[in-house]
Amino acid sequence: MNLKEAIESALELEKKIAKYYAESAEKESDKSGKHFYNFLAKEEEGHVGYLKKMLANYENSGKIEDKELPTLFTRESWALEGEESLKETGKKHPSEGEMQRLLRALELEEEATRLYQKLAGEFGSEGKKVFQRFLEIEDAHTSLVRAEVDYFNKSGYFYDFPEFSLESME
Repeated sequence: MNLKEAIESALELEKKIAKYYAESAEKESDKSGKHFYNFLAKEEEGHVGYLKKMLANYENSGKIEDKELPTLFTRESWALEGEESLKETGKKHPSEGEMQRLLRALELEEEATRLYQKLAGEFGSEGKKVFQRFLEIEDAHTSLVRAEVDYFNKSGYFYDFPEFSLESME
């Protein structure tokens, strides 16, 4: 796969994910769930726009422009806010449709993470830097979606960390 094909592959996947989140927001009846999907749709649309510009620039100049890839959040900035948001909703049992949407979102984010891991490893410094940044962001998305799934499944984990309370240790 050459660099142009890599950018095109990333663009197609980001479009698919953005569309999925927009559709999920439409189907979601819960206000916080709708906000969750709209937020991720906006983030993924930003990725689509970035990749479109990147592709156009590459087709015109044969080079990747070194522009910062913006993100609306990172894993670190959302860990505490996400936990509070989940607790505030008070929602304990999602519908089957809601859980299926979350599980599909998790699959898509994991697919994106795998793609960017592969691309970051395949290209020299020009492509590696960009794909590595996408990898970091998609990893944060994966963690966020997994936290939602874990919360509703009561897995005892939040952002890959075991939850515990001092009261339960007595």
